[in-house]
Amino acid sequence: MSLKRNNYLIVVAIDFGTAYSGYAFQFEHTFDKDPTNISVLQAWNGWKPNLMSYKTPTCLLLDRDMKIHSFGFEAEDKYADLCMEEDNKNWYFFRRFKMKLQEGEGLKKDSQIEDETGKKMPAMHVFSLYIKCLINHLTKHLDKLWAWVKDDEIHWVLTVPAIWNDSAKQFMRTAAEQAGILSDNLDLALEPEAASLYCQYLPVDKFCTQNEQLNFGATPSGTKYIVLDLGGGTADITVHEKLEGGKLKEVAKASGGPWGETAVDAAFFKLLTDIVGNPVMTTFQKELKFDYLELFREFEYAKRSLTATTKDMLTIRLPPSLLELCEATKKCTFEKCVEKSAFSTQIKLMSYKMRLDPELVRDLFRQVTDKIVDHLEGLLKRTSDISMILMVGGFSESGFVQDVIRSKFQDKMKIKVVIPRVASLSVLYGAVIFGWKPDAIEARVLRYTYGVKATPEFDPGKHPASKRIMVNQKPHCADVFSAFIEVDTEVANGYRVLEVYNTLTPYQICLAIQVYLSPSKNPNFVTDPDCQLMGTLNVIIPDPTEEQRNVIVVFIFGDTELHAVAMEEENQIPFTATFHMIE
Repeated sequence: MSLKRNNYLIVVAIDFGTAYSGYAFQFEHTFDKDPTNISVLQAWNGWKPNLMSYKTPTCLLLDRDMKIHSFGFEAEDKYADLCMEEDNKNWYFFRRFKMKLQEGEGLKKDSQIEDETGKKMPAMHVFSLYIKCLINHLTKHLDKLWAWVKDDEIHWVLTVPAIWNDSAKQFMRTAAEQAGILSDNLDLALEPEAASLYCQYLPVDKFCTQNEQLNFGATPSGTKYIVLDLGGGTADITVHEKLEGGKLKEVAKASGGPWGETAVDAAFFKLLTDIVGNPVMTTFQKELKFDYLELFREFEYAKRSLTATTKDMLTIRLPPSLLELCEATKKCTFEKCVEKSAFSTQIKLMSYKMRLDPELVRDLFRQVTDKIVDHLEGLLKRTSDISMILMVGGFSESGFVQDVIRSKFQDKMKIKVVIPRVASLSVLYGAVIFGWKPDAIEARVLRYTYGVKATPEFDPGKHPASKRIMVNQKPHCADVFSAFIEVDTEVANGYRVLEVYNTLTPYQICLAIQVYLSPSKNPNFVTDPDCQLMGTLNVIIPDPTEEQRNVIVVFIFGDTELHAVAMEEENQIPFTATFHMIE
């Protein structure tokens, strides 16, 4: 839970993104004077001058001994050099690994992830090392300022997507703690909420407007708007309503999908695969890392200039190695492969340069933006009285993405589209403000039904025979999902649900309560395909006795994370209760 404000002097926020990450900080006296006066130390040095930014790539390079060598732009450059020198096989290079927490069943405590060459390391270790790199980079430059600041006076905020489940959030908290952040000094901020909070403080001239100027922060209470947070990996979407006193309320549960900027990169990779074939691109990606990274850096540079009205061809320099690999593998030149492809009229080759028709590149973007638009249309049908769409996140800075959203929703549906000039930093800056005002979001909407695994007496009228088990010589039903709160419930900060559990054996010292979640309103069994084990709540029983002990567990909702406290039912003596991740 959050510290009281008077217990800390500085808030430090870390925006851990799929493609780019960064940090910002603010001292208490600065917040009191101007909440938007937030410090970032320097622009990270990118590979091209106009790619310098206040964030750095989310990548980590470890040496042969698995020790940190570098991270961000420096790691990319060093690894590219190692690839060019063919000396990269024994190094460990992890890139854009955050999405692993959303793919499939997500990462567990002991999960392994692969680096760019297929070598495995514990995922938790990789995440914590990257956070440690950001912490070290920050403290190195603030040693003089922080000489008089104690560790327990620093309040850390780590951003996470709102569409993540509790297991993924718990994974990030544990990684941050292993990186050296004190647990009691750490809050998790939901990314669209943070951006929404920051934009409440921005003056009119800090927004990109086409026609009328809009003072977003001065819109009246009762105003409902969509927060469209488009990042590197995901589109994280929620709906907020403005309340009195500058607070916000979530009125529709967070939703979205893997529709961030990296999905456009994936579409470009598929385009090249369609031209030269999977064997060529797979080999190019795995064996020619330097040139592969350079090619996608070229694409990164080219796609930033695209808008809905761009007419000039977009030029990308092709690595000679790709052309040579294509000819050696397919016995056909790259140029001939293009001529034989479905893109022959949209791609022109000039020496080592590939010139792309802007409409072809727009088609790559539409593979992503069409999904965003469809999702927004569905959300608007389910939620009434929405008057604005607030676009934030790095992908929202794309001219083409802005044109698509404005054309569909502002021009045709008369819903104002609002974009801060620092869209890519809105989450980071908002996370700092959230550190000072963790109660600014007054209510949230649950994305899941929460419950525990129960074993009630077997009822042949409603329980399947396959779930019939014997307990104490009586038939019971195994794996029943016993819900204690339903999906779509609106919960205020501190909303409490009380449940009573009992010990099962004499002198039991720990009551392990497995907590499950499901997107369904009425899940039947914890083994259903859409059910997931969130983790185990371990309640320590002091002074265990032979008799059965009844334990009250209070689940606390409304924060960005689920919390729980426990006590004995008879005399209400507090018990220690802690969540543990899935092994």
